[in-house]
Amino acid sequence: MSLRDWLANRWLVAHETSAEEIADLFAVVDRDLGDAAIPRLSADWRLGIAYNAALQLAHAALAAEGYRPAKERAHERALLSLRFTVGLKQNQVDLLDQTRRKRNLINYERAGTTSAAEASEIYQAAIALREMTVRWFQKRHKALLPPDVTP
Repeated sequence: MSLRDWLANRWLVAHETSAEEIADLFAVVDRDLGDAAIPRLSADWRLGIAYNAALQLAHAALAAEGYRPAKERAHERALLSLRFTVGLKQNQVDLLDQTRRKRNLINYERAGTTSAAEASEIYQAAIALREMTVRWFQKRHKALLPPDVTP
């Protein structure tokens, strides 16, 4: 499978991005990573905020490649696309996908199910994904990367 196959399956749609869009997404990522580090927040919220940072990185990478997820299963597809964009390893993609499911549970059904260790794990994964994504942009889409964004 490839992103082109996903486009043919209508899991993605063509999208023309801009440096401004990418800058806005990185601003959200950096805000969320800062907020996810606040220790007085619940573990549930820290996990959800760190997850959102990872999700926005996935959207930025897809946009740079000329795509955005179709509406159906958009979060899932954005995260899974990280294999094809920045080259994220399967076990890391699996962690993000498990977090997506957990975030849905804590946002809509049940509070207090996230441990501090789980929140820390996804936070560290989002930090590492940001570094990886910035390096990927530097190699493949340097013109889109804001000058103040560094790994």
